[in-house]
Amino acid sequence: MTGDIHGNTDHAVRLVRVAGRQKCERMFVLGDFGAWEHTPEGRHYFDVVNRVARKQRVQVYFLDGNHDKSSLVHELYDDKADDDGFLVCRSNIRYAPRGHRWVWEGTRFAAFGGAYSVDKSWRLAKEAQSERNAERRRRFRSSRRPATAGKLWFPEEQMTDEEFDAVLAANRTPVDVLLAHDKPRDSAPNWNRKNLPECLPNQDRIQRAVNTLRPGLMLHGHLHYRYTDMIRCGADQWTQVDGLGADPEASHRHDYDRDKSWLVLQLPYLRASADREHPELAS
Repeated sequence: MTGDIHGNTDHAVRLVRVAGRQKCERMFVLGDFGAWEHTPEGRHYFDVVNRVARKQRVQVYFLDGNHDKSSLVHELYDDKADDDGFLVCRSNIRYAPRGHRWVWEGTRFAAFGGAYSVDKSWRLAKEAQSERNAERRRRFRSSRRPATAGKLWFPEEQMTDEEFDAVLAANRTPVDVLLAHDKPRDSAPNWNRKNLPECLPNQDRIQRAVNTLRPGLMLHGHLHYRYTDMIRCGADQWTQVDGLGADPEASHRHDYDRDKSWLVLQLPYLRASADREHPELAS
């Protein structure tokens, strides 16, 4: 399990090789994987990661973060789903759509991608500057017509309340492990740059998923900070929340350790085993 690779090829390749050394058949990225196939660099990144994953015999899965162009993933791969419902982007790269549920080795999973971008204004300003530059070139009879909108900020970065509630209502059966990009509202990491008022509605959505699906374990990225917390998911049930770190270039912590960006999840992971690890919380 890892998160927030941000298209950093060196870091992605390293993590795939870590998964191989750990004898993991799968590597799951909790958003901000680097799904930017609207650019040549993004397509090359997918190809490189796929090639290394194939060599290591590791299947790479990802859910979307706020910096993944998930609309394009659906446009390109909606008709290429595997037997478990993942969208096949390459032979060894697969995408988990929002609200997707599946079972691995008796462990029930659900995935919810998306989050609010705290750097939205900066990204829109960069897109606007690119458009002004393109317009300037057109005035001098340039034949180039580059797309400038939707290259750095993606309108689909988070679900609306209506979209989220509809997906959640479709299946309220509890799961063992919940995977998301964003944190649940109730978790309290010691360091959090994603606590602006604009960030909270999506954190409330993820909290609703925790309260409804009552996972024993919830894993997320987005904060670029490794922490563990315990939060209630019902009157007498608790969820362990683990936030994972990011690629080194995206970390704002002086004490960053790249090994904090991943952990090994042993399967099967069942709520009963989690409750036995924390009997004082389950009582």
